[in-house]
Amino acid sequence: MDSKYKKRTFSAIINNIVENIKEFIKLKSEYYTLTIAEKVSLLIARIVLIGIITLLCLILLLLLILLIYILLISWIGIPWVVALIEIGIVILLIVILWGFKKQLIIKPIASLIIRDILEKTDNEQED
Repeated sequence: MDSKYKKRTFSAIINNIVENIKEFIKLKSEYYTLTIAEKVSLLIARIVLIGIITLLCLILLLLLILLIYILLISWIGIPWVVALIEIGIVILLIVILWGFKKQLIIKPIASLIIRDILEKTDNEQED
């Protein structure tokens, strides 16, 4: 009779361990799902912020081009020559940005995204 009691107890212990492992796996999967959701939301927020900043910089560039146009009109006096000068300046800026796109745009954004994704949260550092 004593061996039956031990078998039930051992079986109960094994069932308890299995249930604990199942609960642990469930909690870990929920934790990683929430962590991924947090990182994706932060990434989307940064992308939106970069888009807004880019839009504001483009508006500022447009106003700067208009200011340069007004100044050059007062100095040169011929509107089509001033327009050609400004078109040349804009094309030069586009060529510079295209030439250095990897250093100025791609690498900083890629490193920002990678740093955000690989950044450990406080709970991950404890594990």
